[in-house]
Amino acid sequence: MTANRDAVEILGLPDSAKVGQRLTKKLLAAQFDASRSDVRFITRAVSSAQVVAILRPETIQVPPYHDDERAVVDIAILDVAFWEAVSGRDRSRLAELLHRSMPRPVVAFLRIPGGDVVLSLALSRPSRTEPERSTIEASVQIPLDDIAADALHISRLNRTDVWALYRDLVRVAAAGGRPGNGAMTAEDAVMLRRRLIELEIELAALVREVKREKNQQRRIDLNARGRDIRSQIVRVRGSLYSTDSPNILDVGGTQ
Repeated sequence: MTANRDAVEILGLPDSAKVGQRLTKKLLAAQFDASRSDVRFITRAVSSAQVVAILRPETIQVPPYHDDERAVVDIAILDVAFWEAVSGRDRSRLAELLHRSMPRPVVAFLRIPGGDVVLSLALSRPSRTEPERSTIEASVQIPLDDIAADALHISRLNRTDVWALYRDLVRVAAAGGRPGNGAMTAEDAVMLRRRLIELEIELAALVREVKREKNQQRRIDLNARGRDIRSQIVRVRGSLYSTDSPNILDVGGTQ
């Protein structure tokens, strides 16, 4: 199955939205207005890239969006494959370049050798100093395997306008494709997802530390901290995945 077809099927896109335009590394670098270090990074890390589709009002039958801050008339769907396994930092670096490089919302499928695919989304607004670029306000990366099948079909998202559709895509993806709570904002969902990732990383590091620790009292203290982190994870998951109103203010640790 081609990368193009994967993205089209995952989002349930109509044929009219398909583009399938290949992006060369040179074109990518030009699009990013990349520095020399960014150009070297793109050359080293990127195997292939393409514009899979462009979602426009006439192709998906969703109205455009306009307010005093932004005009959202389309959404770019990109597919980028890496040459080799890359660090999370490198993946985030490329994702930031992608989202900043265009004055529109971007859905980026980041493909890692071995079959893993990460969905990168960002809530952004047009840059005040560079109108052809975006300023990222919040972003999130979610392994595609973490998202329930068919959850991202655009027919199931908020179709009030193009911006509402993208924001709902961010909300649903951050919540792992679960039904979630429609009252939860995209910003809330991103914050909760990022907090959940932070806690899970912290817990994994703590478990490794406990295994290495020889001092009994220190092990007791570390295990107590582990219980606290696990409790926080339960609360964050509850807020992110629940159909009830999320209690965003109650996802931190105990003091």
